[in-house]
Amino acid sequence: MTGWLARRSVDAVVSAAAAILLLVALVHVMPGDPLAVILGDRPADAATVARLRERYGIDRSLPQALGDFARGAVRGDLGIALSEQRPVTTVLREHVGPTLLLGSLTLLINFTVGLALGLWWALHPGTMRSRIVSAATVVGYALPTFAIGMVLVWIFAVELGWLPVAGSSDPLLPADAPLSQAVVDRLEHLVLPLTTMVMATIAVPIRQQRSAARAVAAQPWVRAARARGLSPVVVAWRHCWRPALTPIVTLLGLWLPMLVSGAVLVESVFAWPGLGTLLAEATVNRDVPLVIGAGVLLVIAVQLGSLLADVLYRVVDPAQRQP
Repeated sequence: MTGWLARRSVDAVVSAAAAILLLVALVHVMPGDPLAVILGDRPADAATVARLRERYGIDRSLPQALGDFARGAVRGDLGIALSEQRPVTTVLREHVGPTLLLGSLTLLINFTVGLALGLWWALHPGTMRSRIVSAATVVGYALPTFAIGMVLVWIFAVELGWLPVAGSSDPLLPADAPLSQAVVDRLEHLVLPLTTMVMATIAVPIRQQRSAARAVAAQPWVRAARARGLSPVVVAWRHCWRPALTPIVTLLGLWLPMLVSGAVLVESVFAWPGLGTLLAEATVNRDVPLVIGAGVLLVIAVQLGSLLADVLYRVVDPAQRQP
């Protein structure tokens, strides 16, 4: 297990490095002039323009840009954000927390509620409630993420006025507000983005768990458990749950890219101050260092998710632990 984990970790590092270098190369050849982010509408003479291009590395060729990035990344220096004139690492630290909160809660709900619903659906086919779950998952597959978000905004923010529509907190909330009031404010701002993310992604684990559980339910040991008179709940949780997890765990690495892409849309719709919003704004502003920095974090997150999926697969399936 240790040797396999070491080899798999090396593969993840190599894959992440290759993806990051490709990202740097693609951003380097993007159309547009990053210097416009710094200068704006201010006029500048040729000497000033040349000095700024040299300072921010805009005049570098692609091989030079890749070399500069690699040397800086080793030192933990991702450059200066052109739009904010602050270190990229500082800007990223301010935005990574909201994205981690939104993504981790979405993943937690998908793994608990989604997998439980999928297991229940597999063991109760043909009922009215199972048909409702089936219809809901079809709708979840069909609707785009931004459409779900806009519908929720229209219902709960515009028509009913129950929930705030943008940001992660009320900017008018006093700094010395009671902790309970601050927590409630944060939760109110979290409800719509989190609900949108869950509704857009939970159909996948539900349907995958249903397919896996139906395959397990047809196995001889499950039929034997039913023949012994065990209750459906005991059969489900003692005999079906863990074997049905094996194919689901392998898809964890695919869920993370889906959550990342969904987070970009959801954060943009709700102005949630996370990496998705930061990446979208940096791309529009042609802020090359910030685009690369946010992309690096997302690549690392996806690779870690893929590595975690492989490790969990070996945990839930003892046959995979053999060398």
